[in-house]
Amino acid sequence: MAFMRFKKIYNNTYAYKVWKVKDEKGKWRQHSEYLGVVTNLETKTFEKKSKLLENMILDYGDSYLIGNIIEQLPIFDTLKTIFGNLFDTLMTLIFHRITGGLAMCYAEDWYNGNYVNRLFPNANVSSQNISKFLSYLGKESVQRDFFKSYIPLIYKGKSNIVIDSTGLPNEINMPITDWGYHNGGIAFETRLILAIDRENELPLYFRYVAGNIGDVGTLLNTIKEMKNNGISTSSTLIDAGYYSESNLKMLFKEKISFLIRMPSSRILYKNIITENMDIESSKYAIKYDKRVLFVKEIPVSLYDEKAFAYLVLDSERRGREISKAIFQTDEKEINVKEIDFSDCGKMILLSSEKLNTNEVVPLYYTRQIAERMFCITKDDLNILPLRTHSEPNFKGFMLLIFISLIISCIVKSKLGKEISIEQAVSVLRTLKCKVYVDSIVPSEVTKKQRLIFEKANVLVPKIGGI
Repeated sequence: MAFMRFKKIYNNTYAYKVWKVKDEKGKWRQHSEYLGVVTNLETKTFEKKSKLLENMILDYGDSYLIGNIIEQLPIFDTLKTIFGNLFDTLMTLIFHRITGGLAMCYAEDWYNGNYVNRLFPNANVSSQNISKFLSYLGKESVQRDFFKSYIPLIYKGKSNIVIDSTGLPNEINMPITDWGYHNGGIAFETRLILAIDRENELPLYFRYVAGNIGDVGTLLNTIKEMKNNGISTSSTLIDAGYYSESNLKMLFKEKISFLIRMPSSRILYKNIITENMDIESSKYAIKYDKRVLFVKEIPVSLYDEKAFAYLVLDSERRGREISKAIFQTDEKEINVKEIDFSDCGKMILLSSEKLNTNEVVPLYYTRQIAERMFCITKDDLNILPLRTHSEPNFKGFMLLIFISLIISCIVKSKLGKEISIEQAVSVLRTLKCKVYVDSIVPSEVTKKQRLIFEKANVLVPKIGGI
């Protein structure tokens, strides 16, 4: 049975005839036919324009997918309200980031050959104007206006937040770049700090510090800045780099519950390992991700506050670490008594609240959403290498990347776990469209392209209006 579907694209509404047909495998497939521009929605009348004077051929599929996903979302209208007549320029640069664009000095060439110039016709992405635009985005007032409008869209009362950071190596001569030591390496960098809402897995807030400032010294100011922007944190997941007496006391004082991995250098860590050698017992066994772990709860006193340590043993990882420790010895004859295997395959998670031992490890590993976002930022949005040459432009670029990250996360949620943004963009970029005087005609959709559109629940028209 066929039916009519109406789709509003900016100022026009378009009518499509939609029906389903069984393919050769007996599966129902949806087909559509463009009927024309709606002239009266109540009477369902439309006018099919027929002028077909070809103007150009554009890359179509990648920008059409992203535009179709985000145009109905609250953030789309919010950005339009905040940035006004600069909205088209902002969205063009965001699309350029998400679709894997090269350096922004080439953005104008990309814009002229992509369907995005039809979505945002008033964009000015010349090299000179991009520099001015980034400087504008770097203004403190602009960034405050953005967070004032954005945070209420996803923040509902107190939030469960994941906080993590990553290094952005660069050679920019400015105060927020310095030599930093992280993860066993030294780099001249800026540290990007992300706060992520754990429930909806969307970035909530960002800030940046010089590379020589360790993670342990940034937690207090990050929470303060979020509070000043209307974000009241109820609980947080943080990695071992944030472990310090002052940070944990602050979290207790602010009544922010936390779960953090304890560094192995702490005396408390060594005592817990030594006093709980019975960890590999059936009563502590749990199932996690198709394997067995051992988790033991140990009440502890932490800076005069009641807390809970969770000793976790991964037997598979323990075997690998023992083998590595043995093979790293220089001696031909191994004296196992001289090698300490006591903490191989173990970690200790520290919580301010009592947790279910079956849930503590999955809860801790939800902080991997931060790692996924850093991967999107570096791999899909091409944040590196940093090419800005002034601090205002750097600040503006960070806001541009942050907004691009938000939209990338939304697009990724539509695509599901099986399809990456990079894969979708690569496949859909080859879908072209022909632009005529008053219509756009996409090329035939391949099987791979169709599967991506179906996964995102996006309908590709036979003919689109301009």
